[in-house]
Amino acid sequence: MLTLAIFSMLLGDNKFFRWAEATYTATVIGHSVVTGLLTLKDRFYPLYTGQKPILIIPLILGITSLFVVWRRYAWVSTVAMALMIGVGTGISIRTLIATDVVGNVRAVISETAKVLEGSPATRLGYFIRIVFTICALLYFLFILVPKGGPGGKFFNYIATIGKYALIVYMGIAIGNTIQQFVGTATVAIDRLISTWLGLS
Repeated sequence: MLTLAIFSMLLGDNKFFRWAEATYTATVIGHSVVTGLLTLKDRFYPLYTGQKPILIIPLILGITSLFVVWRRYAWVSTVAMALMIGVGTGISIRTLIATDVVGNVRAVISETAKVLEGSPATRLGYFIRIVFTICALLYFLFILVPKGGPGGKFFNYIATIGKYALIVYMGIAIGNTIQQFVGTATVAIDRLISTWLGLS
């Protein structure tokens, strides 16, 4: 019933869709509240027993983050938010450098030798990946190279290839995202037809 009510949005906004939307939202919020309370109990129980007094710091930060709902004292929550964003950004940058930058460089180095192995189609695929990766990296590294400087035309060519590589990458990423959404809708329709109606 919820699936049909959600699909009814294709015919325009209606009461069935709003009912399904409200039901889903209320369920998610209720589940999140219960999960949050259980998490608080599990995480801070060692603080209550005196086993880990260091947990007082995240407890204080968590309490101060709740001050965001009071306009007069909302500034108190900025300390917790700043720490959370700063730590999260630092961890994310470290991970991105290890996976995206170093990982891509290692992949390019390891795939360079494979250009001379395998079938012609495999060699061409590795060659295109290597060229696109190098051009995209050089596009970001030398984006401020003056046009009239030494090697300006060469870097312009590299930058053009790098831009096309990024456009191809973004197109593939968007296509994969759309494909996932379509796959989710297809699974829901298949569940309605085969499981609910018994048609296969």
